[in-house]
Amino acid sequence: MRRPLAVIFVLCGLVITTAAADQTCKAKATEQRLAGEALLSFVKRCEVDAQMACMEAAHKMLAEPASEEFIHTCVAKAVGSGPRWCMPHHCRDNSDCTGGAGCDICWAGVCGQ
Repeated sequence: MRRPLAVIFVLCGLVITTAAADQTCKAKATEQRLAGEALLSFVKRCEVDAQMACMEAAHKMLAEPASEEFIHTCVAKAVGSGPRWCMPHHCRDNSDCTGGAGCDICWAGVCGQ
């Protein structure tokens, strides 16, 4: 069981490097000093791009049972919202982030840490 997880994290690191050009959505938004609607729009677009890149990588490299976990970890790293993509993904405030440990902060409409 540990070996597939190690492969997932290595592959996720490779996808993030390619998909996010070494920067998370959060880092890019901070660098650009985005706020308000511009921040929400940017993060939403960046999250969709990350999800598409992660899904494509997962389907090329992994069996279906492992791909769901890979996608969640990969997207979370690309967005920069925490160690995993929280359920629910989107939020208006911290109380909307009910996905458990590590899903308690709402930033730019995305639940994370």
